[in-house]
Amino acid sequence: MDVMSFWKLIDKSRRASDGDPEQQVEEMKALLDDLSTEDVVEFQHIFDSLFRSSYTWPLWGAAYVIGGGCSDDGFDYFRGWLISRGEKAFSTALADPDKLGAFIKEGDEDLYCQVEGWQSVGIDVWCRRTGLPYSVFPTIPAAAQMNGPDGEEWVEEDLDHLYPKLAKRFG
Repeated sequence: MDVMSFWKLIDKSRRASDGDPEQQVEEMKALLDDLSTEDVVEFQHIFDSLFRSSYTWPLWGAAYVIGGGCSDDGFDYFRGWLISRGEKAFSTALADPDKLGAFIKEGDEDLYCQVEGWQSVGIDVWCRRTGLPYSVFPTIPAAAQMNGPDGEEWVEEDLDHLYPKLAKRFG
């Protein structure tokens, strides 16, 4: 499994779910069921790496504007949803979170662009396949702890100014 294959699976699961963000998690599990156990582990490692790289204050600010607020857990679900939208949406959002509105489809906003289940989709498949518990999933040692979001912290009063396009659509 490489990054290109990862994104192809993401796109395939999105197409199979007709854009339904919650159904997409189930479609991804079905796709992962067809892969080797090693590829499932690699899929999860790539997901985890992308998930960590998206742990930024600027992206959290965008999630806050879109959802009218965004808790710690909500931001985790938001980042899972963002990865599920594909490579272009993900890279665009990291480069300029205010452009994220272009990737939000009708109905996504009803969920505040937050979908639970993405953080463990590969682990769930691995556990079911191997019969082993979640706690022994082969993690990457360097992936242990995140100390906090990267980037400059914002204050709520500045969000409309920092994200004018998102504020206009969701504010």
